[in-house]
Amino acid sequence: MAIEIPLVFPDDTPPNGKIWIKSKPIFREEVFEKEYKHEKARWETSILKRSDLINYYTATDSNGNVIPEDNPAYDIFFPPKAWMSDTIQERCMMLAAAKLARGKVLVGGLGLAIYPQLVFHLQRPIESITILEQDANVIELVREHWQNTLNNLQKEQVIIVEGTIEDYLQQTEESFDTFYFDTWEDCDPRFLPHVNYMIELALSKCTPTGQIQCWGYAQMVDTFVEHTLAHVKHEFPFKDFHLDPGMEKFSQWLEAQGDTTPSEEAIKTVAREIALTTVKSGQEYNRDRCFTPFAVSMSDAHVKMAMSRKSQS
Repeated sequence: MAIEIPLVFPDDTPPNGKIWIKSKPIFREEVFEKEYKHEKARWETSILKRSDLINYYTATDSNGNVIPEDNPAYDIFFPPKAWMSDTIQERCMMLAAAKLARGKVLVGGLGLAIYPQLVFHLQRPIESITILEQDANVIELVREHWQNTLNNLQKEQVIIVEGTIEDYLQQTEESFDTFYFDTWEDCDPRFLPHVNYMIELALSKCTPTGQIQCWGYAQMVDTFVEHTLAHVKHEFPFKDFHLDPGMEKFSQWLEAQGDTTPSEEAIKTVAREIALTTVKSGQEYNRDRCFTPFAVSMSDAHVKMAMSRKSQS
């Protein structure tokens, strides 16, 4: 069902140094840790963006001159990352959320507009969909192409606001029946404290029977628990690295146990509670500088480890 629902995406665009659209044929892909093979190629669309590492490193030529950031060489030094993709897994996760949409809907993150398209396809009983997107480039790439496919009623129901979901929640006096947040690019558990912060903000604007959904939240929590188990098993040197608020809290708990090694069940229980209850705005800590084993390759893992070492900051 997730594959068969027709979705509309913008055409490919050339890299502009910030974000761009790219499609490619896919013959096989991983769906919830299982390989799925297509009988014929399926075209997958992604919004790509430059690696965040470009904000921390400067490339120079052989003469020591700084290479301009719009130089294609940066795509080799810091490979672009898929910010939003039309993968089967992505479709499945958003389809599950879209099936529950009702009333006044508030969405954090426009992306490829997959979620609102699914809501309309399923003919969910909604009054309006307000979408917050902080990147004007995303709005420019996606909005016109998608909204041209909407009927008059749907066009009236959709409101796209340039800005952050956090600011909007703090300023609006409206209440909503459905919240759907998807402003992070992967399920790295470093995002958890900030996601919990967004949930707290949303609770104050949630109707009595409302619901708050966060993309990848359960996976983030499970991954956090898995990481804490692995860290304890391998005696990870927490003190040598900057940690996100959740992992810092776990490190303090572990240190308080003294020479006693907690049981696996105790670690799981404490880690899950920390993952669900640690609240901190993303502006209060730099995720890029916090340690994580969450990586797409060994080289990516080494870079993240180097970024988070206290001796290197």
